[in-house]
Amino acid sequence: MSRFTKPVVVVIVLLLFFPFITKTYSQELKDAIKLSKSEQFKKASSMFKYLIQQTPSNGDLYYFYGRNFLDKYYSDTLNISLSEMADSAKAVYELGIQQDPANPLNLVGLGGLDLIKKKIPEAQAEFAKAMALLPSKANKQLKMDPAKHSRVLIEIAESYVTANVHDTANVFVLLHQAEKLDSKNPNLYIVKGDVYFYLLNDGSKAISNYNEAQRLDPKSPEAKLRIGQLWMRARNYTDALSYYQEVVKMDSTFAPAYRELGYLLSRANRNAEAQKNYKKFLALSTGNTSARITFVNILLDLKNYFEAIYQLNLIMNVDSSENTLNRALAYSYYEVQLYDKGLYYIQKFIKNAKPEKILSLDYSYYGKLLTKNKQDSLAAEMYLKAYDMDQSKVDLLSELAASYYKQKKYKKSIEIFSKKIALGKASSQDYYTMGKAYFNDKDYINADTTLGTVITLQPENLAAILYRARTKSYMDSVDVQKGTNFTGYAVPFYKLYIEKSQADSAKYIKERSEALDYMAFYYYCQYSLNPKSLTDAENALKYWTLMTALNPNEEKALKVKPVIELLKLKLK
Repeated sequence: MSRFTKPVVVVIVLLLFFPFITKTYSQELKDAIKLSKSEQFKKASSMFKYLIQQTPSNGDLYYFYGRNFLDKYYSDTLNISLSEMADSAKAVYELGIQQDPANPLNLVGLGGLDLIKKKIPEAQAEFAKAMALLPSKANKQLKMDPAKHSRVLIEIAESYVTANVHDTANVFVLLHQAEKLDSKNPNLYIVKGDVYFYLLNDGSKAISNYNEAQRLDPKSPEAKLRIGQLWMRARNYTDALSYYQEVVKMDSTFAPAYRELGYLLSRANRNAEAQKNYKKFLALSTGNTSARITFVNILLDLKNYFEAIYQLNLIMNVDSSENTLNRALAYSYYEVQLYDKGLYYIQKFIKNAKPEKILSLDYSYYGKLLTKNKQDSLAAEMYLKAYDMDQSKVDLLSELAASYYKQKKYKKSIEIFSKKIALGKASSQDYYTMGKAYFNDKDYINADTTLGTVITLQPENLAAILYRARTKSYMDSVDVQKGTNFTGYAVPFYKLYIEKSQADSAKYIKERSEALDYMAFYYYCQYSLNPKSLTDAENALKYWTLMTALNPNEEKALKVKPVIELLKLKLK
């Protein structure tokens, strides 16, 4: 063999295998991107890292790896920190620029991050840097495959959709240029459809573009999923269901379709099917705590709290690092009335959470759990924090006022109820508790007025009728020491209570005894003032007789028995 033979053979071998290597690499990148779009972020991350190790100078890898972090955030914005994901993506983009400075994609990535933060000038500056690396009339010396050139423009356009920035004029210019360069890229029409769907609310044009994307790539599930989501937004649940089902038939590994199916079926109260699809979604998203938490959130929506607790404990056994698990456990334990466990987990969540991660609802549940654990003073603090964070949650004022009431801080309770009334949001229950607060604060005039409002709103509210009767009794000209009751302000209300509680008299023995005793005592006082008034004596005898019949051995009944006998003698 000559000294030239070996190099020639090597070159021939490389030439023979180079298309295969390129094809394999290209397919692996597509697989990694597909994993990311399928919300299998951990697997996608591992594949991107592997590809970067193999070809560290390829900027495309860094760009799509950075996108994986953002896709993870958008898959669960409640539980995943944007700042953390954005910082990770930025670090990857910057490394990509270092490794492949002539590649514009990572500059596009940095611009997209600025758009998400609504830093429009900064984003446009990054996009301008990216555009400067593309062939143009001013840059005729630059050479780039038209398909790659088109892809960069599409990615810039998609950044505006992702960040929900409504610069549609600029976006359409970019997409038009991209289409002239490569009209066969299905992602072009996905992004175009997204512009019409998310930014312009034009369902017809969105579907038209999604259909074109499907035509160009019949095996891709993305376009059909988008159409299903569009019908879901339009509340055309039948068509949405049909498209979602087509997606899972087309690609049984495409996790988002199972999540969407689960959500739609849960809305239709097809709970068993909903959970089946969510479990499939969860199985496909193995290693993705965000996906698992999404499933738990749906269980919470379905009010399947015991199953949620079971799933959460399974997650905690594998990975307890996600603080949001403590939140979900706290909520779930509250709903199944295991208040001590709920309190433990909400305290653990609050302790470990960054302030910006704590929601108004967290403080609300914290307050409820403290209330159930008879820690009303601390509960009031939590309700106040919850309301200060979100003043649209006016029902928190009721919780706060009720907490003050339990602490016997009646004036504070009245103050908070008054605030809710001023907002026009008070319920009959609010007026009732406020009326009791006035009563316990010995402000009988306001108690009477407030309880009167309850009875107007709810004429059958026995508790309100009873408390108004009690209020009226304290407004009577009563000298307890002398045992007199002359005015009878409470008579109509105790009488009304007796009538309305008659149907369930066994349930209200104690309260009916109180009402009957008042009525008898009032008539007895009238008879004492005018011994000739036999009608008053008869009424006193009637009500005391009824009272003693309820519970003959009650202390009050035993005391009035001699009076009953005396009245019987007088009336003979």
